[in-house]
Amino acid sequence: MRRLLALFALLGLALGLEARFKEADVNGDGRAERVAETNLMDLAFTPSGEVLGWYVKTYKGTAFSDYTRAPSLAQGGPVVAPVGFQAQGAEFKEEDGRLIARFKGQEGTLTYTIQKGRYTVEVQADFPLTLALSANGTPKILLQGAQSPATSGEGEAVYLAFQTRPKAGYALVAWEGFPAKLVGQKAEVSLAPGEVLRVYGGQNELVRFHVEGLQGLPGLFQPNIWGQLSLGLLYVMEWAFRYTGSWALAILVLTLLVRLLLWPLMHQQFKSMAEMQRLQPLIQKINEKYKDDPEKRAEATMKLYQEHKVNPAAGCLPLFIQMPILFILWKVIANYEFGQGFLWIPDLALPDPFYVLPALYVASTFLSTWLSAHGNKDLIRQSLFMNLIFIFLVLQFPSGVTLYWVLSNLIGLVQQWLINRSLAPLKA
Repeated sequence: MRRLLALFALLGLALGLEARFKEADVNGDGRAERVAETNLMDLAFTPSGEVLGWYVKTYKGTAFSDYTRAPSLAQGGPVVAPVGFQAQGAEFKEEDGRLIARFKGQEGTLTYTIQKGRYTVEVQADFPLTLALSANGTPKILLQGAQSPATSGEGEAVYLAFQTRPKAGYALVAWEGFPAKLVGQKAEVSLAPGEVLRVYGGQNELVRFHVEGLQGLPGLFQPNIWGQLSLGLLYVMEWAFRYTGSWALAILVLTLLVRLLLWPLMHQQFKSMAEMQRLQPLIQKINEKYKDDPEKRAEATMKLYQEHKVNPAAGCLPLFIQMPILFILWKVIANYEFGQGFLWIPDLALPDPFYVLPALYVASTFLSTWLSAHGNKDLIRQSLFMNLIFIFLVLQFPSGVTLYWVLSNLIGLVQQWLINRSLAPLKA
């Protein structure tokens, strides 16, 4: 019961947060820091202008109740620290969906700008500034002219990176050309007055790197064949958005293209499922007739399949083939940041606040089972039970993911209905 209550509490929080500044004691020292809170991450600032903690959200749109247990990029010290800068005052404000932390000192002004829907923070100063960077993970630097990143070096850098794992976990990446030095776990970056340093701190993941503009950096993330397919689906979705101007319509276009690609496989799967269900009454009669003779029962069943030209395994192979594609689609949409709503949904990257899409998903899945069951009450009962269990997972899905599944199910329903109409009447 406690787990169920905790789940509902999580769902209540996962409706999205307004980007804002708040005060919280992030390290348990009894002093409150100013914290920039967003849907993707929280940044804790010290009065001197340091980024003391960089906390990445496991679930988008949730709020941390205890920062001492939250996943932080910090490694025993500040993630970003201005070297030799003494802040004499600070200003924190919200502007056009961005959070701006501005620190003023005798040398000049240091500004952090956090964009809505991004893991990237822009750092800028109106005076020459050196920033010390440190984070959890393996550090590396790619210098101008080098073919691959190194674990130490000094010069004009393409990027600096800290990655907890090669293709998972979290990453801190500073990029866009700057004098830098990396020694051990510490890195220093030099900024000229007015220059902007972009620092990414978030998921060490292909889709996020693509969204933030990091995917083209050599040696940072090498996608495998599944990653290449993910990029292909991303390009299709972004191409559709350029022409429609709506991410919801872009997801619709992507769904139509994927279902068109899978149509022959799904046709074979649905047809096999429908034919198997239509034969269930005859199979039950065979089971009753030869209940004491397994060999004759198996022989009669195979003869029945041959007479009706049904292959029991025909519905399995298409399912195995399409599952990787569906998984890749889920990963792409779940990690993409749309920053746009649709009808009653404020943001497609967050769960549906009114649970309309999850309800449509369950209804369309149940209707699909009803169409393929051909009156098989046991199968319908099992589907209803599975939907009741699965609904708790669907409630946490980003709206864009659930929208894709609903549209895909609706197209599948049409395909299944056409197949059912085409089947000849059953002859005993």
